[in-house]
Amino acid sequence: MNIPEAKSLGGVFTLLPMDDVFYGENCIAQLEEVLGRMDAEKALLITGNTLRNKTDLVERVMSASGGRIAEVFFETQQHVPRSSVVKCLEIARATGVDAIISFGGGSPNDTAKAVVMGLAENVESETDFDHLKIKFEYPDKVEVPSLDGSKALPLIAIPTTLSAGEYTHFIGVTDEARKVKDLYIDKCLTATAVFLDPNLTLETPEWLWLSSGMRSVDHCVEAICSTTAHPYTDALACHALQMLNRYLRECKTDPSNTRARLQCQLASWLSVNGLANVTLGLSHGTGHQLGARCNVPHGITSCVMMHNTMRFNKNFALDRLAWIAQILEVKNSRMSDNQAADAAADAVQRLTEDLGLPYRLRDVGVEKSDFRALAEDALQDLIVATNPRPVTSPEVVIELFEQAY
Repeated sequence: MNIPEAKSLGGVFTLLPMDDVFYGENCIAQLEEVLGRMDAEKALLITGNTLRNKTDLVERVMSASGGRIAEVFFETQQHVPRSSVVKCLEIARATGVDAIISFGGGSPNDTAKAVVMGLAENVESETDFDHLKIKFEYPDKVEVPSLDGSKALPLIAIPTTLSAGEYTHFIGVTDEARKVKDLYIDKCLTATAVFLDPNLTLETPEWLWLSSGMRSVDHCVEAICSTTAHPYTDALACHALQMLNRYLRECKTDPSNTRARLQCQLASWLSVNGLANVTLGLSHGTGHQLGARCNVPHGITSCVMMHNTMRFNKNFALDRLAWIAQILEVKNSRMSDNQAADAAADAVQRLTEDLGLPYRLRDVGVEKSDFRALAEDALQDLIVATNPRPVTSPEVVIELFEQAY
């Protein structure tokens, strides 16, 4: 497999302070031991309403904790509105919790991180988030407030989807008044331990499992095409992309296949490992705002925006997109890089369709009348400024939305 031409490199590579990733069927049985090492006796479990009230999975996690979970908050909401975080913070303080456990998909995970941040920074109201968020002014003025990591409670993540936010040190929280998802970042928001138990994912709705897997595909694609691509993340993204391309299809064919589900979980981890060092682009940046303004689930935003962003960026990431075509085994010796880049985008769209997922904005409830506000919001997201094809105005983003519609 040919590797794209090397770029000049120099700097520092940051690894996050995560201690353990447990993986395999029934690995959740080790939860009590992990909580014991943390001296945690009153953990708060943060999850969703469906997992709490329509499955027995919360009870299984609580049993595995050996009585070290004191309270359960199950009113998390999609896209993590500030109001739901404040409500969870009130319960955490009233309980006197000494550890936080997220259980579920991206919403419980980001809520849990936000609670860790809120407890450390004395967040008591929705407006208290304002001084903690990343402030960005296009194209390169960034203000990143530091958090008080000394007050951060230990965080354990038990994912039931493949969106991979459990391995990062940043979160998105939606300001409901502005209908904008703001970003927050600090190493203290990194999970101490993650449990990848495929048995706990069997109740995850098929569309959510597969679409969150496409979110991990999006991590791979945008990491490989990044203007700051790095050999470390290239290697992980390359292998993760091959795994996801195979095992997501196997999960579609047989949803009970825990072997394939675990492979997807491991690929999800690989897709985001080291991504703190790599800038992303328009697929993620527009996805944040499609979620906040139009309530499109994050995995679905990747299904819709990723293949279109690949085509949109083609002339600015040609060798990288051609490499993706090699990784996905859709490039032959007769193809030019231009043809291979098109084949890569087509392959990602075909994977989306093979999984039975939507691939156009018109199919996920987004109207053309939303484009202007979405584009203006996207320009407030710092990762849009690092897209391979320069984004200089809302009109550039609107062009992409028109292509994706």
